[in-house]
Amino acid sequence: MSKIKTVLIDDETRSLNRLKILLTNFKEVEVIGVFEDADLGVAFITKHEPDLVLLDIEMPKKSGIEIAEEINKLAIDTKIIFVSAHDHYAIKAIKTSVFDYLLKPISIDELKIALQRFTTKYQIDLSQRELQIIRELANGLNSKAIGEKLFISRHTVDTYRRKILEKTGCHNSSELIKFATSRNLV
Repeated sequence: MSKIKTVLIDDETRSLNRLKILLTNFKEVEVIGVFEDADLGVAFITKHEPDLVLLDIEMPKKSGIEIAEEINKLAIDTKIIFVSAHDHYAIKAIKTSVFDYLLKPISIDELKIALQRFTTKYQIDLSQRELQIIRELANGLNSKAIGEKLFISRHTVDTYRRKILEKTGCHNSSELIKFATSRNLV
């Protein structure tokens, strides 16, 4: 599975450093940018398209909610976890379609749960063959036709389908196609 490319934005140096240290406990996370200045952070996000942004809400110049709205307008698939010392922003945060909301000081257990949820929902490790099969299903081919096209047996295609459904948590091919389309896999 590829690492979760992560950017941290918080105007408080101590909070940034603490969060960065906490994240070193998770081998699946790669912190690719750390910013106290929100505008520099957004510019970096635009260029590097991280998987995840951990974003403070209460900051000078712009609130984290305004920054989240900017990020959401970009044509990228970056998810946001708000980190805040205040719980009264939670409703506004949810309305901006953020992935999660963590209260400072963040415990390692809370961070672990949030990262596990993120990984389960967005980081599914599919092989090239599995991606080929998903694409052919999306093109309307059945197992026999996919097998003929890829020079494998129908039974092998069915085995791949079962494994793909299991990995993605989908229950049938139409759910799988919706899942794949929403993640630009087809």
